Amino acid sequence: MRVEPERVYLYRTEVDSDVVPFERYQELAYTALSRLELDLPAEGSIAFKPNITIPAEPDSRIITHPGFIVGMLKYLIDQGVSPDRLVVMEGFGRRRPSGNKRHRHHHRHHPHHRKDHQHRPRPPLPETTGFAEALGALGLSLTNHDDSEGVDIQIPGGVVFDHLKLTHFAAEAAFLFNVPVAKCHNLSCTTLSTKNLQGLVLSPQRHMCGIQEEDQKVSEEELARINGRGLSLHEERFCHKHADLVTAVRATGVPRLCVVDGMVGRDGTAFNEGQNYPLGWTLIGENEVHVDTVGTYLFGLNPEQTPYLQVAAERKLGTHRIEEIEVVDLASGESLDMAGLAAHRHDPVLMPLSRYDEGYYNRFREDGSVVPWALDRVNHQRQEDGLELIAAS
Repeated sequence: MRVEPERVYLYRTEVDSDVVPFERYQELAYTALSRLELDLPAEGSIAFKPNITIPAEPDSRIITHPGFIVGMLKYLIDQGVSPDRLVVMEGFGRRRPSGNKRHRHHHRHHPHHRKDHQHRPRPPLPETTGFAEALGALGLSLTNHDDSEGVDIQIPGGVVFDHLKLTHFAAEAAFLFNVPVAKCHNLSCTTLSTKNLQGLVLSPQRHMCGIQEEDQKVSEEELARINGRGLSLHEERFCHKHADLVTAVRATGVPRLCVVDGMVGRDGTAFNEGQNYPLGWTLIGENEVHVDTVGTYLFGLNPEQTPYLQVAAERKLGTHRIEEIEVVDLASGESLDMAGLAAHRHDPVLMPLSRYDEGYYNRFREDGSVVPWALDRVNHQRQEDGLELIAAS
């Protein structure tokens, strides 16, 4: 089956545990790709961007599982692609000569953006995540693209960024596989294909969750104020940063495909706070917005209420209306109707969480409306402005 640019392809496997053997991940990815006719170039590098943001164990579901990547790699190798052309990459910090001071960028975290993992020396990412061993068995290694050259990509119609510097491993690849893990996130609510692209951007522009140099023209007071969408300006700009990013990646002209590792999903903050749930699916598609809309829907959430998808749809990057997206079941080759797709929605909902002084709060209320990110900071500003505070539920 040929990949149509606006369609999303779903492949499922039965799973009843949130801890799944390596081989099952490998089988899911391999089998799903085997159901598609991939139009891969005969020459040039084929890049893979998993989500490996921190050195977490594979079964944490904080990261893309190495078994899933290995399944994809093995399928391509079995189709005659030389391993020399395959590049699996993640940005895990530039190497610095010992004794040198760290270069200071114009970037600071949002005043109330507190990460729920400790700032301590990190263990080696390739080894801890299992990627060193898994890729090593194929004669490959995890490439640190933070040590790569950057390629400036101009962004037509950019709202926050007029250009982004992407790693050349992606911007100059012959083909790009975007391979996120299916999980929630404290700021973006769902972190799927769009959020995973953030890892292709070189620092300091990569750090889109915080207040960046591009945000300096706006006061911190204004960034904390609520707009007509019910978000802080900070969160609204974050959504536009991601829309700018999708635009930049598409502007490279590199053929690409999103392949979501949804064997086991994770709710919560995207990091240490969260719970894992067996899902048993992968989503495949070219349009990041469509893939993320379907993934968000399968989480049990409403894509039309999800801020980054609202902004992406308004900027004509794709639709966030689930009924407008054709979802093809790769097992049968048939398109799913809404009842068929709804049967695969998770219950209970995979709920994104954000931190505040009292602990963690759900990013979505029971009526489906969104609760602003960094609620303490938002309410502090509302108190300063003499406005009613926003409840966490």
